[in-house]
Amino acid sequence: LTAIFSLWYLQTFVYCDHLIGCTIVTFWLALFLTLGHLNVTHDCSHFSVTNKPWVWHLLGSWHDFINGTSEYVWIHQHTLGHHPYTNVDEADPDIVTAAKEVPDLRRIKDTQTWLPRYFHQHLYMPFLYGLLAAKTRIQEFFILFFYKNNGPVRVTRPSTVHWFLFFGGKIFYYTYRILIPLLAGMPVWQLLFLVFVCDVFTSYYLALIFQVSHVNSNVEWPLPDENKVINADWWELQIQTTQDYSTDSWFVTFMTGALNHQTAHHVFPFVAQCYLPIVTPIVKKTCEDFGIKYNYCGTFWDALSSHVWHLKRLGRVDKQEYSSHEVSVLKQKTY
Repeated sequence: LTAIFSLWYLQTFVYCDHLIGCTIVTFWLALFLTLGHLNVTHDCSHFSVTNKPWVWHLLGSWHDFINGTSEYVWIHQHTLGHHPYTNVDEADPDIVTAAKEVPDLRRIKDTQTWLPRYFHQHLYMPFLYGLLAAKTRIQEFFILFFYKNNGPVRVTRPSTVHWFLFFGGKIFYYTYRILIPLLAGMPVWQLLFLVFVCDVFTSYYLALIFQVSHVNSNVEWPLPDENKVINADWWELQIQTTQDYSTDSWFVTFMTGALNHQTAHHVFPFVAQCYLPIVTPIVKKTCEDFGIKYNYCGTFWDALSSHVWHLKRLGRVDKQEYSSHEVSVLKQKTY
């Protein structure tokens, strides 16, 4: 938090007349904002930081006050939706796509109807990931005031405290990000440019980390039966619907908040992220003992390639067949 506001001070008051210097500071600010979300708010949304709810809410309010997004909406989507129903169509909010009568921008599930627009989705979708932050801030207003649900997850009416955090967070965020820099004399065009750079950086960072772990062809995409039941072990499904990468790299582990150990995180979501590197070898060994597929990519770039290839495969699945060579080149290493 000290680093974030120090960088914000440099951006707003020290380098405000120096566009290049200000832009460099903005990249560092975006990096620390992202790491804060990956570590502080994410751990708090899983209640893994102490056993005191007031600490969860205090640190979780980073979402509202620092990032300008709602912790309340995030918990409904991530903790109550994505984790219990990982990659389950019509249950996991993270893979919700538009209704059939209003086709989605991307095709990530075999259950979606193929359209010609998807043929080049592996080229245009990665660019749209940069709009994640803006999309989230707009979407949460509709979720709380109109939809009352986040995809298949019903969003209960917020308490007075949560309303305070929501509106208070918005006021604080736009005051320190927009109002104060303007009052300090920063040109409007420069401020909008810097906010755009910061948002695009954090959006890409977060979107790619989350997408490579679940949206690829190496993991399972469970389908409920006609009674909306999946006859499978929940823990086994968590392993089969998740992909790890670079778990032996301290650098990648640090830069992703240990979320490259995604399988251990999904099996033990209430364990603090700093312990995930200790848990991962146990999970791998258990998978080996019981013959359960453990999805793993040696590097982040391999994991990213598996995501892009998934978009390409589903964008062209009705138009062409992939050669065995294309599949083998992008196929992840499985233990």
